[in-house]
Amino acid sequence: MSLFGAEPTQIEGVLLTHEHTDHTRGVKRFCTEYRLPLYATRGTLALTPLDGVTTKTISAGSNFQLNGLTVRPFKVKHLAAEPVAFTIQVGSVKVGIASDLGCVTPSVIQEMSNSNLMLVEANYDEKMLLAGEYPEFLKRAIRSEHGHLSNDDAGTIALKSSSERTERVVLVHLSMENNTPHKARKTVENELRKCDHRPEVEAVAHGESRGPYELC
Repeated sequence: MSLFGAEPTQIEGVLLTHEHTDHTRGVKRFCTEYRLPLYATRGTLALTPLDGVTTKTISAGSNFQLNGLTVRPFKVKHLAAEPVAFTIQVGSVKVGIASDLGCVTPSVIQEMSNSNLMLVEANYDEKMLLAGEYPEFLKRAIRSEHGHLSNDDAGTIALKSSSERTERVVLVHLSMENNTPHKARKTVENELRKCDHRPEVEAVAHGESRGPYELC
């Protein structure tokens, strides 16, 4: 937040997609210190230590309001109790966020459709993962329908969900070992050549931050 000139006191709430520690680490301390509500599904809340935190239970497919934003959680497949992804809308502007999911389902395409800005997981390059040093069981888990999205999967979402109003596709959750920003961006750009509209594509390296984005 300091990188973008934001302060924790400007935050109105925290949205939690699932209970894995790379997403929950620090959330209890942050929400407690700044007295912020945390929004998550029942399954996620049951497996996340949140003593002293004000929690709000959400459900896939049920919209809720947060400081003028319409937030819509939607169901995804991931190795977690009750994971969701989100779309966030204010006025005519829609942001779709799909990360930590193992496959591209018709419902994911539908939920992400017509977003002005899409944040899409591009966790691994297929060839890099298969040739890499990860043990076979881990490779299978990553490539499973409850694992993570490949660059090709990210390209599918970008192609099938984007429309003329889609301004930008940002690729996130890239693996340090099994992907590069160049490979991810080129794969998705090549897929988008199949459509008339060409949103800008950028890939965020592991550990980097980007934004903020101004949308029309």
